Amino acid sequence: MSRSTVTLLLKSLVSLGILVFLLSRIDTAQLLRVLGSAHLSYFLIGMAGYFLGQIVCSVRWALLARPLGFENAVKDFAILYFIGMFFNLFAPSTIGGDVGRVFYLARDGHRREEPQRSGAAVSALISVLADRLIGLAVLVWIGAAALALFSNYAIPMVVRAITFALAAGSILGWLSLSPLYRLAQRWDLPRGKNLLQGLVTYAGNHRIIAVTIVLSLVAHFIQSWVHILLGHALDLEIPWSYAFILYPLVGVFSALPVSLNGIGLREGGYLFLLSQLDVTSEKAIAFSLLWFVIVALDSLVGGLVFILKKSPKPSRIVSEI
Repeated sequence: MSRSTVTLLLKSLVSLGILVFLLSRIDTAQLLRVLGSAHLSYFLIGMAGYFLGQIVCSVRWALLARPLGFENAVKDFAILYFIGMFFNLFAPSTIGGDVGRVFYLARDGHRREEPQRSGAAVSALISVLADRLIGLAVLVWIGAAALALFSNYAIPMVVRAITFALAAGSILGWLSLSPLYRLAQRWDLPRGKNLLQGLVTYAGNHRIIAVTIVLSLVAHFIQSWVHILLGHALDLEIPWSYAFILYPLVGVFSALPVSLNGIGLREGGYLFLLSQLDVTSEKAIAFSLLWFVIVALDSLVGGLVFILKKSPKPSRIVSEI
C-alpha cells in the first residue's frame, strides 16, 4: 500500500472518528428539526455572498499572476478558480484544488515570455502559492486582531496563543524569503530557488501586495458576513465582533492536514466556538452543515465548467504537474 493511500486512510479515519463523536453528543431528531426550520432567504443571500467572495479571490489571484507574465482576462482566472473549488470537494485535500489551478493556468495561460510548458508550470505554481499564502495570512491576522480587540469572549488561552503565533509566523515567513532564496542559490537547489525567486519578486512590488491584501480583507469580511446571515437563518444572533473570530479560527484550524478536507475539524470548531455564545449543539452542527452546503453548491459551478471544458480527470492532472 502506497504512502499516499495510507495517509488518505488515516485522514478519513480521523474525520470519521470526529464526526461519530460529535453526532453521539447531539439529538439527531432535533438537528433535523433545526435544519427544517431554517430560513431559506438568509441561506440564499449567504450563498450569493460566498460566490461574490470567491470572485474577489479570483481577482486577487489574477493580480498576483500578472508579474509572472500571465495576461489572461480576469474572467479566465475566475473560471479556473471555481474549477479549483470543485477539485477541493472531491480531491483528498485542499491541495487538489491548487493542483488543478496550476495545471490549467500552465496549460491555457497567455504569457508574455517563457512559452515552454515547464516555465509556465513553475510560474503558475508560484502564483497559486502566493494567492494561498496571502489569503491565509490575512485570515490569521483578522482572527488575531479580533481576539486582541474583543478579549471579552471566553476563548481558551491555548487557542489565542496558537493564533497569535501563526500571525507572527506569517510575518517571519515573509521576512525569511530573501535569506532562503540566497541559501537555495548557495546550496544549488534549482526547484527551491525557482519557487523562492518567484515569491521574492513580489517583495519589491508593494502596490500589488497592498491591493491583494485589501482584496483579501474584502473577501474575508464578506465570508464573515455570510456567517452572520447563517446565524439569522437559524435564529441566532452572531455579533460582528464574534464573526471575525469564528470564521478565521475555524477556517485556519480546519486547514490543518490531519483530516479529510477539514471534515470533522470544521464541525468541531463550530460546535466549540458557537457554544461560547450559548448556542445548542444541534444548532451549531446545523450551522456547520449549512456552511458546507453553501461551499459545495457554489463549488459545483466549477464542476459545470469542468464538464463543459471536457477537462482531463484529476488523476491525470496530478500526474502532469
